[in-house]
Amino acid sequence: MYSIKKISIDEAKIIWDSSPNANAFNNPTFLKYFKNLSIYAVFKGKEIFCCWPLQVKKNADCLIPDMFYYFGPFWSNKIKNIPYHSWLSYSSKVYELFLSKFTKKFKKINFELHYTLHDVRIFDWWNYNKNRYRFIINSRYTALIDDLKKKNENQIISDYRYSRRYELKKFKKIEKEIIETEIKTKELLNLYFKVVKVKNIKDKKAITKNIEIFNKLSKKKLCKTFAYKSKKTNKLISVIILAFDNLSSHLILSVSDEEWKKKGIMTWSIHKAIMFTKNKNLNSFDFNGANSPQRGDHKHSFGSKTKLFFNLNFKQ
Repeated sequence: MYSIKKISIDEAKIIWDSSPNANAFNNPTFLKYFKNLSIYAVFKGKEIFCCWPLQVKKNADCLIPDMFYYFGPFWSNKIKNIPYHSWLSYSSKVYELFLSKFTKKFKKINFELHYTLHDVRIFDWWNYNKNRYRFIINSRYTALIDDLKKKNENQIISDYRYSRRYELKKFKKIEKEIIETEIKTKELLNLYFKVVKVKNIKDKKAITKNIEIFNKLSKKKLCKTFAYKSKKTNKLISVIILAFDNLSSHLILSVSDEEWKKKGIMTWSIHKAIMFTKNKNLNSFDFNGANSPQRGDHKHSFGSKTKLFFNLNFKQ
């Protein structure tokens, strides 16, 4: 009754369009621009019930692409009709079919569940009572502003911490000194690596490649790059990149020049991105990760709620 096989982008997109776990990072249309991507599906009869995108490295490691979140399975909307008393049995059969396939093919498996998927028991029980080859399950958190459709700009700002409201008000007095503009990827990368310190060349190459793709996807309407320069110096001072799904925008990248950051440009640019999300008729703004003290506090200072999700690792 159950079977598994690799499927096409078009087949997966049909499921993704109505999936309760759909997000920008498992959107098949988005994924086709990245290398070494494939999508497997579990069928019940002839119907697809769950899809699982993978990026496979040359050494047979199956890992989350750099700067991605929630890169893992997404279910058909048919799961909405599954009664609670059947979910554990049903989901176990589906996940176990994926895991039996993947653990034979790959040495390492790293993926994340969307914050709508909290049942990790199946992965915790994999190879239960055995001394090796178990899943390591780590809790992760994101920061999410929701109900944007119900709020006007003043209501959105009222949820910000006082310091953010003060920075925003103060920066509006000097916003005429900057201009929003299109930029070349090289300019973006120069600012990014000036602000963000990367540990090694391998990571830098992978991040560089993905940033190049994210920036190009702005022309495909799958992402949006906001770039701001100083009118006086023509210097790039702030960049934000968002990715979109049917309900949310996702903050992929946010970097600002240190001098302008002190003036409050990061608060101002994030607020602009939140308002862009609302005006795009999307209901949620996802900061995508709030897992370090400083960054977590900064993201929650915009009134965002905490959402729990899980990162899972398997090594053999």
